[in-house]
Amino acid sequence: MGKIRVITALRLAGLLLAGLPVGGCVVTPAAVAVAGTGASLVSLTSTKKTLGDHVASAATGRDCSTITFTETGDYCPEKMTVDRSRVYCYRTLADVECHHIPDPYKNGYTALASPPPDIRPVPKSKGWFDD
Repeated sequence: MGKIRVITALRLAGLLLAGLPVGGCVVTPAAVAVAGTGASLVSLTSTKKTLGDHVASAATGRDCSTITFTETGDYCPEKMTVDRSRVYCYRTLADVECHHIPDPYKNGYTALASPPPDIRPVPKSKGWFDD
């Protein structure tokens, strides 16, 4: 029986010695909070969204962002598209006039290069809870 106790004690000592190098790797709530805050800051600087914003965007199917909320007051605004293909703008004496048909007065003027945009909302993509 003495031999079995010595072997068991040696095994226990070996396990304790093997665990010493990873003794500092204990996961505590504070460590998780610091790591989560760091990951959120990295995400915020690279994508302009926090980790919570990414989860909210995936769940709702919209582009949710705390930065957008601080700027516009809308956390998940609708996406907009800009269509410049159907607007024709011409220089007049004091201003620029834009029309949906080319050269409405048939005076031979050429359209300007950058007409004002035609803005429309993009259809919402499906979120996690949409059928």
